[in-house]
Amino acid sequence: MNSKVDLDTRIKQYNASVDAISCLTEEDHFNGSVEYLKQIRSMTKLPIIRKDFIIEAYQVYEAKVIGADAILLIAAILDDGTFKRLYELAYSLGLDVLCEVHDEEELKRMINLDVKIIGINNRNLKTFEVSLDTTKQLANMIPEGKVIVSESGVLSNEDILTLKESGANALLIGTALMESDCPELTAKTWKNIYKIPQIKICGITDKKEIEYIIKNKVEYAGMVLFFEQSKRCIDIDIAKEIINTVNKKIKTVAVTVSPTAKQLKLIEEAGFDYIQIHGELSKEVYESCSLPIIRAFNVKADIKDIAFDDIKLDKIKAILFDASVSGDGKIFNWDIIENIDRKNKKLILAGGLNSENVKEAIEKIGPDIVDVSSAVEYDNAKGKDQEKIKNFVNAVREYK
Repeated sequence: MNSKVDLDTRIKQYNASVDAISCLTEEDHFNGSVEYLKQIRSMTKLPIIRKDFIIEAYQVYEAKVIGADAILLIAAILDDGTFKRLYELAYSLGLDVLCEVHDEEELKRMINLDVKIIGINNRNLKTFEVSLDTTKQLANMIPEGKVIVSESGVLSNEDILTLKESGANALLIGTALMESDCPELTAKTWKNIYKIPQIKICGITDKKEIEYIIKNKVEYAGMVLFFEQSKRCIDIDIAKEIINTVNKKIKTVAVTVSPTAKQLKLIEEAGFDYIQIHGELSKEVYESCSLPIIRAFNVKADIKDIAFDDIKLDKIKAILFDASVSGDGKIFNWDIIENIDRKNKKLILAGGLNSENVKEAIEKIGPDIVDVSSAVEYDNAKGKDQEKIKNFVNAVREYK
């Protein structure tokens, strides 16, 4: 790692590009120092986390005095009793705590202690090998409402996308930025990549349209089922044929309105990856559902008109906000959902999105997935327009 960094220049670069700074204060093994943190504190208003082997209360008090905003507590070196005492002390002093785990056993301990911020270190402490699969595996076990931080192993744009897809809310990046010739550009680039949402094309009606989706590397394909009022509704047998042509990188979504248990069974048998439910979600359907659920809401004048109780349920993996009438090509007032509590679920934005307004939508809402249908269809004919799909995809992925 580059140990000859000009601190003044580096902190100016970080001030212009990152959201927080991690400072090593451990002296014996990592050449850190509390003096470094004091110096950095005088140079930035960004939050600073003290990284050290914190094992006693004195170090927590010291962190507060030297100007840290948060501390690192490592599950592997603390028993539960000591961890809890240091954790509670930190919060009583106004410090946040990044609670670091390396494996399933440590994660279960942190869940039992009901900590707020869980850091998943992708480095194996026994072999020192780094694998992003650690975040992939452990993030799925973390209950909603927790902040997930993935630590170590980020080296490329692809790594950023992998960790975002795995559910990481934040990334702790050390070596890659320390060794970068231009850390400000690297950090800004990666933050923009993290902001780029995935894409869902809804209302797929035939196999030719799936070819367009594959060609443009769209992540989700939605098919409307059992809702005859929609011009995009297709028969379940046609849906099966379409699914058989889809590669594993594309996730298929059965789009429904108040589905029955019988309809759910047919959807599951067809091989869909997700079910999107508008209207009513009955207890019977929820309890028997084996698919991850996208809970969809049609937004009218006020978000208060929507019942959000069921989005807390474990099987609901994403919430989708659409215009008051799905598929009519009209947007709704995005201000209504700008500051909504996502409950640690993915947020999908639909309703009137097109290649002209999608960048504004991404900037304002920061959705995990953008959903488009009517804007990528032919003007005077049925079906999806390959050129419009291409334009929409380019508009999303060129977001800066």
